[in-house]
Amino acid sequence: MSWRTPADLRWLAGLRGVQRDHPMARHTSFNIGGPAEFFVEATNPQALVAECHRRRVPYLLLGAGTNLLVADPGIEGLVIRCVNREWRVDGHRVFAQAGLKMMRLARICADHDLTGFEWAIGVPGTVGGAVYQNAGCWGTELVEVLSMVEGTCPDGRRYQWSPVDLALGYRTSALRSGSLHGAVVAGAWVDLRPGDGEAARRQMAHWVAERTRTQPIRSKNCGSVFKNPPGDSAGRLLEAAGLKGAREGAAQVSEQHANFIVNQGGASAADVDRLIRRIQDRVRERFGVGLETEVERVGNWS
Repeated sequence: MSWRTPADLRWLAGLRGVQRDHPMARHTSFNIGGPAEFFVEATNPQALVAECHRRRVPYLLLGAGTNLLVADPGIEGLVIRCVNREWRVDGHRVFAQAGLKMMRLARICADHDLTGFEWAIGVPGTVGGAVYQNAGCWGTELVEVLSMVEGTCPDGRRYQWSPVDLALGYRTSALRSGSLHGAVVAGAWVDLRPGDGEAARRQMAHWVAERTRTQPIRSKNCGSVFKNPPGDSAGRLLEAAGLKGAREGAAQVSEQHANFIVNQGGASAADVDRLIRRIQDRVRERFGVGLETEVERVGNWS
């Protein structure tokens, strides 16, 4: 049975601040993606998700859009962009709402002389997105400092989840591909160490400079496209396979770092998808390695 009843459509059209056929390209770091059928920004996404669940309206929670490839035909139902960005410090513990950028949180921690979160200066997404995929950088992952996540299941029931509850793994969690799929992250607690904030800021400045030198951060991209296979690097495999500079349409494997695909201007999601599949085929043929994507395809791919 379709969710598209007149009552559902009236509810969606009546949401405060809702936009119809809203271009998703402006909300992804790739600058790629068709329209969201309905789009809204929310500081309380939990209530919207609960109502979508009740009505069986498909929904997508959106943070900074840094790890998404949105299909060219767009996304059915409601896209909810989380803009809840409050934070607070309680001793050596810090709470941040899901919409706060990880880079901003890294600076907040250093400003309060808390250490152990400097690595997050290399994560361009939000706290909610970081929990969703157990984000990491410079050899550290969120699971190493995460103490508790507050959120709700799709039916609106509130929960507190430990890292074990979330089944955090390498760029995945129970939220992304497990029993908590569709649940909402309201915010997260991280447990840090008292330390030298100035030293933390120097370390972050060093890592930002290194990232600028080695990655195409000034281009339109989604971050790392592929997960690193065990004991190896996806970037190394792509480079060894001669894939730097490979193109499909306006999508190109970066000449600076092979595990990045850049939008050279006007690339479609289909361009990127074709390039991803071509890369996977070439690496499998050359090295017998099946590369898994870190970037997530969303929307109407059929």
